[in-house]
Amino acid sequence: MSYELFMEYYQQVQEILANNIFQEYGIIGLFINSLLSATALPLPTEILTSALLMGGENIFLVATALMIGSTIGGVFNYIIGFGGNRIFNKFKKHENDKSKHKKSHKILDKFGWSAIFFASWIPVIGDLILISAGVRKMKFSKFSIFMISGKLIKTIIVVTGLGTIF
Repeated sequence: MSYELFMEYYQQVQEILANNIFQEYGIIGLFINSLLSATALPLPTEILTSALLMGGENIFLVATALMIGSTIGGVFNYIIGFGGNRIFNKFKKHENDKSKHKKSHKILDKFGWSAIFFASWIPVIGDLILISAGVRKMKFSKFSIFMISGKLIKTIIVVTGLGTIF
């Protein structure tokens, strides 16, 4: 790989991480950004949210895009965990080795449903908590209530906080 090609790829990755690509699409870009950031990709939504609010975008549209995108991403995480459990069991070497299985759910065991509520506040690990909830086949209706409540409160605080600053 040549230096020029490497630098081109590096520049593209930097643009994605800086949210320049998402910013070009406004609210739709924010929706896609929040959807992707809710599925274990470390993309910060706060930068784009700030940029849109500074650009005069409607605060309710920004909040709605964040909420819907992150909620769909959280549901995807649950589905990944729910279906991934079958895949994991197919490749599992030892059927009776439950200690590894218990370690992967340590946070859910310790904090229960409150871990689902606060998962939206924890980058990457929060997404793994939602995947783990799917693996454990937690009741989807209760999962949805706790996840959506957590994401709603985070969205309100972030958008309101950034809206007052900008």
